[in-house]
Amino acid sequence: MVTTADQVFSQPTAVIRQATPEGLPVRVLVADDDPEIRALVRRVFAASPDCSDCIVAEDAEDVFTTLETSPPDVILLRSALAGMNGLQVTRSIMVRHPVPIIIMADAGEEDLDRAFECLRSGALDIVMRTEAALSSSETVARVVSLARQVKELQSCQDAPEVQTDASAFPVRALFLMAGTGALGSALRVYQDCDLAASIPVVLVTALAPSLLPEFVRWLDETLENGAKLADLATGQSLKAGSLNVVAASALPRVVASDDKGVILAGLPDGPWAAPLTPSGENGFDVLLASAAEVAAKEMVAVMLGGLHSSGVAGLSLLKRAGGRAFVELPALCPFARSSFTAVRIGAADTYANVSHLVTLLDGLSAQQAVSGA
Repeated sequence: MVTTADQVFSQPTAVIRQATPEGLPVRVLVADDDPEIRALVRRVFAASPDCSDCIVAEDAEDVFTTLETSPPDVILLRSALAGMNGLQVTRSIMVRHPVPIIIMADAGEEDLDRAFECLRSGALDIVMRTEAALSSSETVARVVSLARQVKELQSCQDAPEVQTDASAFPVRALFLMAGTGALGSALRVYQDCDLAASIPVVLVTALAPSLLPEFVRWLDETLENGAKLADLATGQSLKAGSLNVVAASALPRVVASDDKGVILAGLPDGPWAAPLTPSGENGFDVLLASAAEVAAKEMVAVMLGGLHSSGVAGLSLLKRAGGRAFVELPALCPFARSSFTAVRIGAADTYANVSHLVTLLDGLSAQQAVSGA
């Protein structure tokens, strides 16, 4: 396990890279109203030794029937599915019985916006609905990897909620670690807590860099205070107010924290320039390790349940260095590998549901107001 920030920054890519989980072939359900797309995806997955079966559905009724009679390990779902669309199907599945969903999105704001709402509702990833993307080996590997990771998850009982230190805590930044499948929880924390209005808040996402500009545009239009892409190049301080968004794949790190604010930067070109995982999720550890090293006692991080384990080592570092580390309870997250791992190794001060996490953060906000008076 990584124990210091220096170790995080010095590890070669091959050491930190997370291996794709190995296991039995997976069953894939493709839901699309276009017969040509269904045939394409079925042909691609049928040729993969990692896929035992590829079932097709042309509408929501077919999807729900398949879930009852022959449940798949993962669903590839068109965002603009005819009739009951992909967002409505995603919400229904997450309420009934969560199954890993990957959204197939067409180019264009309307369809991408719906795809991002699907992520907010519990879908795990987005793939562009083009022949090149759907037939690529990278897409097949990503779909299989996500399905296998979910299958490997074990049930986890609620962890005891540990009371945090009630002393004043001069918070300079709040990091929301939103791994695969955790966007909805992250946005609920951001929108509901008072602390977010007074300090810079950074949303760290595992979303593919190619989708980031449209994702930030969607957030900016969706959130009351807007959102912007965090500047990792010019050394500008993060500002309170709108949500600062950064991709984990950019390997962001905290380089300074003072009365003028918190400054982030991306790691320079070199061995770190190559992706460490399919979605660059090791960037969570890089960011939290740097926060622990630069100004741990001024930083708060919240890990929302996601389908990855990256960030747990960095969260533990931040906690041990005097920062605040909170984790969403794994029992409340459909796909919570990160929360489960954090619970097992004691990487956080508190494990709680989203509403309790908001209460804890508001408590820090009240402490900050009193200490600054």
